[in-house]
Amino acid sequence: MANPRPTLSPSYFHRITNTANSSNPTLDIVNDHGTQNSTGLLKLTREGYYSGQYWAFIPSPSSSTPNTYRLRTWWLGPNRLLDVYAEDTSKAVLRRADDTPHALDWKVGEWGDGTWWIGNEASGVLKVMDVGGQDGRRVVLREKDEGAKTQRWRIEVIRDISEDEFYDRPATPGEGEGC
Repeated sequence: MANPRPTLSPSYFHRITNTANSSNPTLDIVNDHGTQNSTGLLKLTREGYYSGQYWAFIPSPSSSTPNTYRLRTWWLGPNRLLDVYAEDTSKAVLRRADDTPHALDWKVGEWGDGTWWIGNEASGVLKVMDVGGQDGRRVVLREKDEGAKTQRWRIEVIRDISEDEFYDRPATPGEGEGC
């Protein structure tokens, strides 16, 4: 039997899906101005094979705490990292790495029922991703609450990361070329 792919590996893209209701909304990026000028706003939408739903969990280089990551998507590329707004730590956004990011480190933990929480301590208090808005399509950060079903996320491996730009190494000549 083959070994299963490890969850939260920097070698794979992952899908992050909320488990609070039967529609299982998936974490995605608002496609508002293309990849170059995107505002980096988050949304919850139906699951699909959209590059904004492909998330990479990169172990944080600035943290010695286990299960601390930096998150980025295939769609916006390796130079956009998940952050929170300094003036409103209840909102997350994918920012350019050179835009003086505020709080790049995200803690990820298991609830114990097969679901995960994803949180940030930008405000000095751990706030985790939650579902907001009357339509249940907004992502908000709220204080961690074990009783809040909307803070439970399924994280699953989608595929290997094969794009060289997602690795801190130069491409090898001939790598990725056909036979």
